[in-house]
Amino acid sequence: MFGDTFGQDFVPNAANPGPNGGSWRSNVLAFSTDTQLDDGLTFGSMATDNAGSAREIVPGGKDQSGNGNLTSIPSAAIRANGADYVHYFNIRNWTGWIINYSGLYKSVDNGQTWKKCETVLFSANSNFGMVGYFKKDGYVYMMGTHAGRINPAYLARFKEADIENQNLYEYWNSTSSQWIPGNESAATVLINEKVGELSFVYNTKHNKWILTYFSEDRYNITMRTAENITGPWSSPYELAAGSAYSQLYGSYLHPLSATGDNLYFLMSMWMPYNTFLMKAELADMGDL
Repeated sequence: MFGDTFGQDFVPNAANPGPNGGSWRSNVLAFSTDTQLDDGLTFGSMATDNAGSAREIVPGGKDQSGNGNLTSIPSAAIRANGADYVHYFNIRNWTGWIINYSGLYKSVDNGQTWKKCETVLFSANSNFGMVGYFKKDGYVYMMGTHAGRINPAYLARFKEADIENQNLYEYWNSTSSQWIPGNESAATVLINEKVGELSFVYNTKHNKWILTYFSEDRYNITMRTAENITGPWSSPYELAAGSAYSQLYGSYLHPLSATGDNLYFLMSMWMPYNTFLMKAELADMGDL
C-alpha cells in the first residue's frame, strides 16, 4: 500500500517538491508475486475502480482546512486468520502531525474490497498511532510510535485470532518485565530516541529481529537488531544516508527480508515524491 497518490498529470517539481496534480487518492494498493527482487519489484496489478484506475482503499476526506479529515495514510499491514488488515492514521494537519485517530481496515477477498474494523481504534494521542507488524509463534507483534517522527517506540502483541479485539492486546512493560493486557498506558519505551516510519521482521537465518526506521536526528534510515523483541536492541546502524538520498523517509521491509542475507525495503524521497526499492546485504553482522 502506498500513501497519498496523484494522477497522470503529476510532475516532480524541484522548486516545490511533494504532492501536486489531480486525481488525489489518500492511498492505493498494488499486488505483486515477484520474488526475484535484485532486478526490481514488479507489480502485476492494482486494486482499481470501474475505469481501471488505482482506487482509494481507506477513505480520506481531503479537507485542507487543517481542522478536519485530511487524508488516511497506511502505516502497516498483516495477514491474520486468513484476512488482510491495514493499520492507518487519519491526518488532520501535517503541521505537527496532528491526527484524528488511527485504526484498521480489513479485507477477506485478498485485497479486492475493504471494510473498517469498528472494534479497533487508537486515539489521537496514542503511542500506536503509527505501527509496524510482524507475526511469529501465534502472536502478531506491534511496534508503535505517536504519530510523527520525533517520538520513541513502544511494543505490544496480541494473539493472531484477537486482532479485532483491542481489549486483549498486551503491552510490554520493561519495569515489571511483563506483558500487560488491556492497558495501553502500561507500555514502556522500547527504543528511546526519535523514531520515524518503522518496520521490522524476524530474520530466520541470523536469528535476530531487525528494525528499520527514519531517524530525524541522524537524517538517515537506521537499522537496529535484537535477539529478543523486548530488547536489548543494538546500537544504530546506517542503512541509507540523507546525504546520498536527499529528503529520504520511510523504510518498509519487504517480507523476503525475513530470510537470507538481503534486506529489501521501500524508501520514499520527498523529491521526486516517489518510492524506491532498496537493498542492503547482511554479510557479517558482527555485534549487530
